[in-house]
Amino acid sequence: MSLRTLFVSVVLGIMLVGSTAMAGDPNQVFKGKIMLSTKRFPLSAKSKDAYISAVRKQSMSNFQENKANGTWKIYFAAFLSRPLNDVEYVIKFYELGGGTQQLLGASEAFNDERGQKTIVSNITLEKKSFGVNKQLLMTIENKGTVYASARFKILGEGERFSGKVNFSEDEAQGKSNGDE
Repeated sequence: MSLRTLFVSVVLGIMLVGSTAMAGDPNQVFKGKIMLSTKRFPLSAKSKDAYISAVRKQSMSNFQENKANGTWKIYFAAFLSRPLNDVEYVIKFYELGGGTQQLLGASEAFNDERGQKTIVSNITLEKKSFGVNKQLLMTIENKGTVYASARFKILGEGERFSGKVNFSEDEAQGKSNGDE
């Protein structure tokens, strides 16, 4: 075996090992995505592939309202597109519909240190602020740059109206409070 053949073999071996390692790296597999669930995401697993599998299995995109308190508690694992060079980030929620994005809410949050590649946390959305039966876009941003995003739906019961209207006697006769 010549020195050149050995060198090419070693370089190809390193490239294959490097690409295999990247394929099994959760930060590369989910890069720029926010994975969502109704349960807390694991923080570790037996291997990187086991962790990737667990996150995929647990992830979901439709969330049912907790009718007792009118909220959705959503756990998330955000795999940032690049390391966050700050301790502060903003979670934003946009309603997707009618061809436009409307900002529904934003929340500031903080990390322990700079350079985070993954953020695992949870957030509670309230029906009175977000409505019901909507498709939302969640983003993790810092200084106007989006580091990760996810689309999901919040589902539940909307307000029910009976269609019955009660008028006072004066209102029924067309009188307002100032007409006497």
